[in-house]
Amino acid sequence: MPLDIQRSVAATFAAHLHSVFRLRDQSTALELALIEVADGSTSRQVSFSLLFRGPQQPPLAQQIYPFEHDDLGGFDLFIVPIRQDAQGRYYEAIVNRMIEPPARSE
Repeated sequence: MPLDIQRSVAATFAAHLHSVFRLRDQSTALELALIEVADGSTSRQVSFSLLFRGPQQPPLAQQIYPFEHDDLGGFDLFIVPIRQDAQGRYYEAIVNRMIEPPARSE
């Protein structure tokens, strides 16, 4: 079942820490490891960040990429390159979604 990124929560991704996510588009095919999940959700907003580490080459531009994961299926994420070191390049995705308040009965 494909992941609906708008409905997911940090725990969904945290369960897959250190697993491989495949990124494929017309010119790029590589694997990124999910190395950190930071949950900043509140009672009014789902908010979390995902930190991925990938190879030094090719460097990825800031944009939306199609991701695939063996358990989560396929989904699109907007990732931003944030740093690099001897272990690879790091990319961050931030997810924010407001939680609709329950409808008031009259």
